[in-house]
Amino acid sequence: MDTVDHNADVLKTLRRDPLQSALTNSTLRGFHISKQFLDNKAALTSLDYDSSGKKCITTSSDESLRIYDCVGGKREQVLYSKKYGCNLAQFTSHPGCVAYASTKINDTIRYLSYDTNQYIRYFVGHNQRVTSLQRSPTAATVLSAALDGVVNVWDLGSVKPASTVTPVGGSVEERGITAAYDPSGMVISVAVGSAELQLYDVREVSKGPFKSQSIVDIAGQALVAGIRFIPPLGDHILLAMTDGSCHLLDSFSLQHCASLRSTDLQGALNGGHPEATNGVSGSALSKMQDAYLGQNVTVTPDGKTVLVGGQNGSISFWDISRYTTTEAHDSNAPALRPSVLTPDGVWNGSHEGPVGVCAFNPHIMECITGSESLAIWTSSLSY
Repeated sequence: MDTVDHNADVLKTLRRDPLQSALTNSTLRGFHISKQFLDNKAALTSLDYDSSGKKCITTSSDESLRIYDCVGGKREQVLYSKKYGCNLAQFTSHPGCVAYASTKINDTIRYLSYDTNQYIRYFVGHNQRVTSLQRSPTAATVLSAALDGVVNVWDLGSVKPASTVTPVGGSVEERGITAAYDPSGMVISVAVGSAELQLYDVREVSKGPFKSQSIVDIAGQALVAGIRFIPPLGDHILLAMTDGSCHLLDSFSLQHCASLRSTDLQGALNGGHPEATNGVSGSALSKMQDAYLGQNVTVTPDGKTVLVGGQNGSISFWDISRYTTTEAHDSNAPALRPSVLTPDGVWNGSHEGPVGVCAFNPHIMECITGSESLAIWTSSLSY
């Protein structure tokens, strides 16, 4: 009887505030695959939800872009970019439009209307592979970083960058580069390989970073494959590394708070990403691609849980809420020794290969993961 009453209370909370209160550890442990798509025949390379959480888009090493209805649980559209390849597809603030990075011929970012399957414009400016692409959460722009050592902010209405950052911190070809917006869209975080993490005011990028911190001791021999600001406020930053680990930093002080590790995540570099054949062995590009450019890492919208796709087809998750306190915001406070965290739980699904993409829905209790197949996970408490 107590269980029934408890579940009824949780369901009331879920319907009132589905992501801030009901995403507990016990709820996450109850996630299961409610729909699986087997139509894709090659490894997925990126995954993104639109701002409503109703649609998602994937790219694949077979050079396809697939759009799914996440609420109805059905595939809506398949597009191909055989000539130029595709990766890092992002919905934009313009309805019916996506931007994605080329992987062949050139390094242009292509802006596509998926309603008409016609290109709107090309964002030309990078001359090496794009490693990060993200829409602004608040403006009609997208952010890109590439192995030419340049970070660009693109206005969707112009073919030229609205602003450009050229970070310093060592050889980008050897160390890689990645970038991300914070949830306000006012701050850009840039990681130059294993060397330095830099924060820029998007309005004054020409002035250089307003905050920077060496991450050599954190990274060791690994490179940063991807960056995530922890929602909803972005007061912490998550670095997804090429050795499969993740590191949590305070966004204000840039102090290292915790490291997330799992035996299943070790050896992510040994998986051999389908696109890692171009470039010399051991290059920054091949290492970052072997780590899925951080696309296998996601954070729940309440900012309390990190989920990471593993090599054996499982998804591990960590409760980070006890490490994201405000105490670390004071840069003058003594640095605390970062904790090393092991997973609080694991989802064992039916993915037959490494999980290279993982994203939690921004509005409903749903997570999508993918290897070659695409799986929609929902809670037994979902409504």
